Amino acid sequence: MKHKSIPFAGVFAPFERLSLGILGLFALTFTACSDDFFSQTIEIDPPPYTKQMSFHLNLSDQDTSISVLLTRNYGILETVPNQEDYFLSGGSMALYKDGQPWLTLTPDSPTSSFLFNGKLPEPLQTGSAYEIRAEHPDYPAVSATQRMPAGFQVDSARVKRNTSSGQFGDKFDLVEVFLKDQPGVRNFYEVTLEGVFFYEQYDPNTGEVDTIYQRYSVYPESFPDPNIVGGVNSSGLISDQFFDGQSYKFQAQIYASSGSKLLVRVRHVTEEYYRWSRSYQEKIDTDGNPLVEPVSVFTNLKDGLGIFAVAREQVFEVE
Repeated sequence: MKHKSIPFAGVFAPFERLSLGILGLFALTFTACSDDFFSQTIEIDPPPYTKQMSFHLNLSDQDTSISVLLTRNYGILETVPNQEDYFLSGGSMALYKDGQPWLTLTPDSPTSSFLFNGKLPEPLQTGSAYEIRAEHPDYPAVSATQRMPAGFQVDSARVKRNTSSGQFGDKFDLVEVFLKDQPGVRNFYEVTLEGVFFYEQYDPNTGEVDTIYQRYSVYPESFPDPNIVGGVNSSGLISDQFFDGQSYKFQAQIYASSGSKLLVRVRHVTEEYYRWSRSYQEKIDTDGNPLVEPVSVFTNLKDGLGIFAVAREQVFEVE
């Protein structure tokens, strides 16, 4: 029996769009006898903005290749005919290591030159500084630098099945991760959870039945620890501000996973990634709510929008 694997791909939006927020108060004069008492036309000048390139590139020491979309921003009142118009062709991208050229990314094809790919020469190295540079003739050049975090210690990861019930009888599992924090250094971590299941698929070409292995995102219902804040892809973001140099237990409550395996992905991330992921999720949570102050998504791209980050990563398969 054959085994196939369909890898999990975390989804990051490949572009940013400026949010409008509250435009302000307008003094309108109504006349009781006017025909347009309930209809007023207001002309608004579009707020100024700078045309910029945008992309998201998050690397870990487990990556062997990369793929990144190069996109652009639009003004809040501009009309974008198609979503594909965000994609930006005709640019170039390259990675540098410790100030030296390391990898030139190549376009996927002449017709889709906004998608860049590359195979890493070697795994990312602790302590090395990595820089991404993107150029386009119609936009300011973009760059960002990240220093690879040090290795980190995770003692164990486990799941306690059906540990609690909700008010409507829903069953919950409790996921726990035990890690040892490095003292004297400000550290940031991320934990994401993925379910694993298998199913059989008949191949009419070979007449064989293949066992398909697939992963899917698991969404935590609560993080009981005040050290944890929500990040993109339903992740838990952790700062060691209140447990510097100590052992730490991460906890997350999830809907009971029916006995399926869980993949627990623990990453030692940079402060820039922590700030980006937290602000991105806050924007998603508050977008469209007129009573909440608009959230600005953090970016570390000089003269651009988005994020470039590097991380150390460990993955645990939990029964």
